Amino acid sequence: MASVAASGSGTATPSTSSTAPQPQNTRATYRHLLMKGMEPEEAANLTAYMAGIQVGESHWTLRQINQLLFLRRMNRTGHFAEPGDFLH
Repeated sequence: MASVAASGSGTATPSTSSTAPQPQNTRATYRHLLMKGMEPEEAANLTAYMAGIQVGESHWTLRQINQLLFLRRMNRTGHFAEPGDFLH
């Protein structure tokens, strides 16, 4: 991952907008990184970073990334509203 960081801009930030990768795109990104020679853990962490997920001491799997993206989308679209919110 050091070579990826070194080749890019020092000011690059992960995507956190509504254009964040969807599960089908994360799978394609992950597979592409594996084909380029990355280890599965490296590929998953870079895929998570590119999807706007903080990567630190955590090690992500593709399944976890897609689950988190799903939950984020559900939250953004209001699917986690409090039950009393519907009565007003």
